[in-house]
Amino acid sequence: MNTTDEHNEEPTVEKWVCQIMAAEGVIGVLGNLLVCYVILRVKFLHNMTNYLLVNLAVADMLVSLQVFLYYSTSDCPLIALAPVSHGVRDLYCRLLASRFLAWALSYASAYNLCVVTLERYIAIVHPLHYSRKLTTARMVTLVALMWVISFLISLPLLFTVEPSNDPNRICSVTIPHPLFSILLSICAFFVAYLFPLTLMSLAYYKMQVTLKRQATVLKLHHARAAACNLVIARQNLVSMLKTVLGALIVLWTMDYFAVLLCVQTTDKAQFSFCGSKVFRYIRIFANLLFNFNSVINPIIYEFKYKKFRQGLKVAFCSCSKRQGGNRDDIEMAPL
Repeated sequence: MNTTDEHNEEPTVEKWVCQIMAAEGVIGVLGNLLVCYVILRVKFLHNMTNYLLVNLAVADMLVSLQVFLYYSTSDCPLIALAPVSHGVRDLYCRLLASRFLAWALSYASAYNLCVVTLERYIAIVHPLHYSRKLTTARMVTLVALMWVISFLISLPLLFTVEPSNDPNRICSVTIPHPLFSILLSICAFFVAYLFPLTLMSLAYYKMQVTLKRQATVLKLHHARAAACNLVIARQNLVSMLKTVLGALIVLWTMDYFAVLLCVQTTDKAQFSFCGSKVFRYIRIFANLLFNFNSVINPIIYEFKYKKFRQGLKVAFCSCSKRQGGNRDDIEMAPL
């Protein structure tokens, strides 16, 4: 956020924003680090879906880390307390102030959630093709590709901000063309928001329909309890993942629509509202929601994912290790 407003109350607002954002960053790093630790530590959580959740947690953890670094050095006085060389200033401006890392890691978070959705979609809708289509090598390649694409499409941002020669400013903006911001905002809306969220919503709808049909068939044929429990477990897992997707939609929508509506928050914007103080506060609130998405997933796992709760007990309570370590993970079975 800019801190150049002439109103007296603005520095106080920015300080509070900085503290909240930095707190979100710390909580997000710790929460997603906990997810990685539990899944990697507990044996009955070692499967394809959970490894993909670890990858998603890594993306969210890095988003939270860059949020903490940006807001603790941009709006808080921490950067003034340490000697900063030209190289460090250049890295700060190129990676953080340009929002390159913020955009790239947000892309990675959305795309890695798409990979989790794809894995569950094939396991539920096309189970006979699961072992052939989703080999370990293919999934590793797909995950690596998602990370590479996320950073490649964010590369132009590296050249929009550079260290400032003004001693009173850290960075200066160097937009190559007036249309650059417009094209970037439209591209981000469709590539990082509308397209992946639409695909995932359709995939979860198809999964829900398939699971309901399977449950009906099993009930009519009086299937064994194990088969019914497998369908129920899959329904619970899909419900948890739909909650993750729903949280992403709710927390990201305001920010993406605000960016799309007002590409420039000045008197040159397409709407006069875009340069107002009210819109500035809307953007601050939208940013708070956007960054909170990287904090909320571990909370969702705790409340909606039974196996993760069991894993927490196994990882941190020695008395339950023997009991929890011998359980079969039927929730993640591909068939």
